[in-house]
Amino acid sequence: MNITRSFVALFALLSISFLVGSNYAAPEPAKSPSSAAIEPASAHRVTKLVYKPPVGAGNIPMRVSGGARGGEIAGTSLLALVPDHVALTTQAQPSLFWFQSRPAKAKLELTLVEPRKAKPLLSLTSSQADKAGMHRVKLAKHNIELQPDVLYEWNVAIVPDAENRSKDIIAKGVIKRVKASADLGKSIENADDLGRAAAYAEAGIWYDALEAISDAIDAHPADASLHMQRASLLKQVGLPEAAAGDKR
Repeated sequence: MNITRSFVALFALLSISFLVGSNYAAPEPAKSPSSAAIEPASAHRVTKLVYKPPVGAGNIPMRVSGGARGGEIAGTSLLALVPDHVALTTQAQPSLFWFQSRPAKAKLELTLVEPRKAKPLLSLTSSQADKAGMHRVKLAKHNIELQPDVLYEWNVAIVPDAENRSKDIIAKGVIKRVKASADLGKSIENADDLGRAAAYAEAGIWYDALEAISDAIDAHPADASLHMQRASLLKQVGLPEAAAGDKR
């Protein structure tokens, strides 16, 4: 009988210990929010790219645009996609952009010239200028690097008659490489393409702004809002024809 009572008492004591231990067990750590639910700052879309010309840009016209009035390429216009002042880049190997209004049965030439150098830094030729719209040449693909603080001139030409170059349609622009400021470096450090485009435009770095928004379009070609952003950027520097051709 004593053995039975002792067993019952021991069982009751163990049951109480188990219940007390369960009530005071360490709580599970709170689950962290799903990473998919956290939207990075770079994912926020800016409402508009605002280009602010760099200080000291000056009023000397630097952009040349061309158009044909007669012949097989009548109505074709060619635009260097640059503002009408010295336009800047922070990249050693930026991209050059131009716009062609309509296809042309003619040769296309692009040259990049360094001051006081007889031989072009880059010379490209295409047998047919048969694609309308925006065009781009990446200097990195041609192993070309720009030196800091050098004013380069580049031009693109439609050549309908190689024997009579006076018929050429020519568009020209200039480009100068500068060092990015510390503030600009911080702004683009963790930004997506659209965020970088906004930061470059705000800082007056034209070529990098246009390249960044174009990279965003290349990644998402069906995104109409991105085309509208680039069209707005082009209109701000007096290129409405190219802007109209970019809207979707």
